[in-house]
Amino acid sequence: MIPANFNYESPNTLKDALNLLSAHDDAKILAGGHSLLPAMKLRLAQPAMLVDLGRISGLSYIRESGDKIAIGAMTTHAEVAGSKDLLSSSPLLAMAAAQIGDTQVRNRGTLGGSLAQAHPAADYPAAVLALDAEIVANSHSGERVIPATKFFNGMFSTALRNDEIITEVRVPKTRPLRSESPEFPRSPIALMRWKTPFVESR
Repeated sequence: MIPANFNYESPNTLKDALNLLSAHDDAKILAGGHSLLPAMKLRLAQPAMLVDLGRISGLSYIRESGDKIAIGAMTTHAEVAGSKDLLSSSPLLAMAAAQIGDTQVRNRGTLGGSLAQAHPAADYPAAVLALDAEIVANSHSGERVIPATKFFNGMFSTALRNDEIITEVRVPKTRPLRSESPEFPRSPIALMRWKTPFVESR
């Protein structure tokens, strides 16, 4: 299938990306593209403009921030899965990332892009809900911190405004109780119901 015609912009700064979103109500953010691009090929999504975040520096990182781990929105699934900081201090998100797709998908897809898409088959939503994570969104109005419990409105629907971009995700540090890695259910509903006794908050 061939997507409908669209314009493409690849800004170098977050400010430029926010300017494009403000100027074009029908623009969509492109991060990894694993959910958006297939939908465009099927013409289930027909944005007039794609704003690619790939050239913006400073949106890919994993670092400690007090009692939390801060993760840049453009951090790939592979980086999340392999992060020593996450595996030692907050392993649930890393283990969820390791279950995503295959090697190619994990090396291209991003944490922020997956959360913004809110795909019903995604691995991250239930993990960030279980962790009481925070999603940080930026716009020209400033920074907004959204609790994960208030971020998801439903399938493909979030609390993000049209002029906002996810820039960071913050997860609390937790303590592993046992070392084995469980096999996560592939169904998001099953994962929502799945208990997580192997971690507890410090």
